Amino acid sequence: MPNRLALAGAVFIAIAVLLGPQRASAEGNLVLYCAVQEEWCHNMVAAFERQTGIKVAITRKSSGEFYAQLQAEASNPRGAIWWGGTGDPH
Repeated sequence: MPNRLALAGAVFIAIAVLLGPQRASAEGNLVLYCAVQEEWCHNMVAAFERQTGIKVAITRKSSGEFYAQLQAEASNPRGAIWWGGTGDPH
């Protein structure tokens, strides 16, 4: 199960990289906002970094904290991906 989760996460990040803001890919790294269990994010990021060579910085907070941060960063987002969280903010 953990391997499937890591693979699914790596695929999700790869898609986000392709469709996400150019700024993140131009810098050669990504900032991942992690609102799920931290070990899930670390496993996903490790698989993604191995497959792509792109470095990922993880920030771990609750969904509510990230939702507030994303609202505050609306005009100048710092994160590339928000993984996890409840459905309402998404």
